[in-house]
Amino acid sequence: MPHIPSPGHFERQHERLDALLHAHLLDVAGADFASALRHLQQWHGGLQEHITIENTRLLPHVPEGARWAARVYLLEHDRIALLAEEYQARVQAVAEQPPQDESGRRRAVLMLLDAAHALRHVLEHHHEREHSALAHELPPEVQEAAWQGVVGVRAPEDFQ
Repeated sequence: MPHIPSPGHFERQHERLDALLHAHLLDVAGADFASALRHLQQWHGGLQEHITIENTRLLPHVPEGARWAARVYLLEHDRIALLAEEYQARVQAVAEQPPQDESGRRRAVLMLLDAAHALRHVLEHHHEREHSALAHELPPEVQEAAWQGVVGVRAPEDFQ
């Protein structure tokens, strides 16, 4: 019997994370590097929790014959975690020593936006893979149990 699609567990979790990353990028665009770092740290904490839940509570249940093996998701999680760490180090460096002149701020903004691009690209494709396959291949009760009690990161009020 085919599984009925979940009530959007993956979508809800990804929307919350995406809202935090969006808030961070708006801060970067406005050259508010201290706030950008705070939002990024919130996002990164939520991302780490999200990956841990998926790795430990969901991926062990990927069925034989699934569109993508659990190994694919695990490798993507590793790649996302690495890109997130590298990006956070760049943001932290700018936040700790923000440029003092307008030209320097603009260069820092551009550098951070460019650096975020690879991370965002990998996240977008990973989320799409989870939405199009994993959310439909895992039994709904497994998904319910995995996300039960997980509030997830709260998006900034401006983005809810």
